[in-house]
Amino acid sequence: MMEEGYGEERLSNIRVKEAHETGANCLVVSCPKCLVMLEDAVKTMGLGRELVVKDISELLVEALQI
Repeated sequence: MMEEGYGEERLSNIRVKEAHETGANCLVVSCPKCLVMLEDAVKTMGLGRELVVKDISELLVEALQI
């Protein structure tokens, strides 16, 4: 996901809003750049207590209890 304007709103903000509206509490990505952009969007939108962004490797480590 390249961070470019989509109209007046940043694409990362749009994606975070979409994820939040589904009721998800975790947004999983496989791209380091997307991780940074989406984490920033979560923070700037004030959703840090409701939605966490994780790399898929973090999810795997948690699932394997490593």
